[in-house]
Amino acid sequence: MFTEAQFNRSTLECMTALRRRLKQELGVIVRLSDVDAVEHMIRLSRDSRLGDIRELGLRLADMTTPTAEPELATPLGQGAIASRQRLLHQAPSTDFDPPPPSRQDESAPVRIYRGQIVR
Repeated sequence: MFTEAQFNRSTLECMTALRRRLKQELGVIVRLSDVDAVEHMIRLSRDSRLGDIRELGLRLADMTTPTAEPELATPLGQGAIASRQRLLHQAPSTDFDPPPPSRQDESAPVRIYRGQIVR
């Protein structure tokens, strides 16, 4: 089945046109409310000897084929665990320059606040 984003007016028009042509030429009744109606119509159109039915079937197949969406650089609404797992699976950057060593007074008091060193 295809997603709701792929279902629009042109998809519905293509489905009804193909359904009508299949009924006229092959005598097959396909109900659009069936779960596998799209797949069934595409399969029937592929086996048809008529060019216009095959063309409608190819057009419907192109409309309902899911396309991969590009992944956002910073996905919104991602949980803490998932974001850390994503960071672990990313390739490490080779252009990382470590910060220069701190030249602060070594005798200065060091406080740790929530796991971070505060000078």
